[in-house]
Amino acid sequence: MVLRGTLYFDGSHTPEVRQAVCGCFEQYEAIAKAHLKWLWFDEPPKGPDKFAYAKAPKLRDYAGKLRPDDVLSFAYISGEKPHDASQWQFFVRGHRAWQAKMGTWGLDSLQFSMPLLYAEENPTVFQELFVDFARLLKPIHGYGGHALQISLVRDEPNEPVEAMMVEFANGVDAGDNALIGGRVKTGISTRLKTIGWLTAINRGMVEQIGGLSTLRSELPMNWYAMYDYGAGLVIQAGPKPELAPVTLDPKPPTYVLVNALLKEVRIPHIGDLHYGSKDGEPRIVGESAEQWLRRFYIADDELMAYKAKLLKEPKLTQATTRLDRL
Repeated sequence: MVLRGTLYFDGSHTPEVRQAVCGCFEQYEAIAKAHLKWLWFDEPPKGPDKFAYAKAPKLRDYAGKLRPDDVLSFAYISGEKPHDASQWQFFVRGHRAWQAKMGTWGLDSLQFSMPLLYAEENPTVFQELFVDFARLLKPIHGYGGHALQISLVRDEPNEPVEAMMVEFANGVDAGDNALIGGRVKTGISTRLKTIGWLTAINRGMVEQIGGLSTLRSELPMNWYAMYDYGAGLVIQAGPKPELAPVTLDPKPPTYVLVNALLKEVRIPHIGDLHYGSKDGEPRIVGESAEQWLRRFYIADDELMAYKAKLLKEPKLTQATTRLDRL
């Protein structure tokens, strides 16, 4: 289990965005360097696709040499072996210039993660990284919270573990976000996959739901913080991420109220989150995927009850929010 953030953006084929990605990694590396073990490149124009971290080329040098039709797609991980699942991970999946120009390949994505214990001991570090990355990349949207990290290069055989985990905890992310970013038919290019402890929405989305005044009125500042990232806003729901165990608190009000407010800008259907089952093992496909997407849904007539429940939830403090909250 980790705390993981995902940002969907575009332009990874351009020098400006590539340098922004490098800036994100350098900030992440400043806290994760001691833990990183491997660097994977996806389809490098030349050279190996895997390096021990200590012997890996500098990312900014590598990115600076890429042509527009070369792909900036890589992952730094902390697993002891290159195929291990990894608590510390920085993963970017980009598109080539010709793919971006076609407009049918979806969005680029950046994912970063850290151990839950590290985030607990440093209660604003995740928010700091998420918002700073958003200011550099100007994402279309994004979100962050609990996730079960599985091997990047052995994801398919490990998906059943993720499928079982989400049956027990609604706060756990599901699916390959990099692949989901390419599903333009779902509307992911303009709509949220889901909400999380942190949720990034662009300016168009802010206006679509009624503007900043609506956000302030529907999401009280004692429980919600908002951060401006230039191209949009990041919403923090509560002082810490919610695991939302289904037997105890499957629909925490901090998440439910954000989910309800952002109804108009969420994708209505997601499609399969996993590969198909081979031998009857659990997978998040078909209706189970749609159920996962609806896990924080409530009926309109339940809204007031959840607003009342919010009053009993822990409030934000200076120790759990960035200093630059709106």
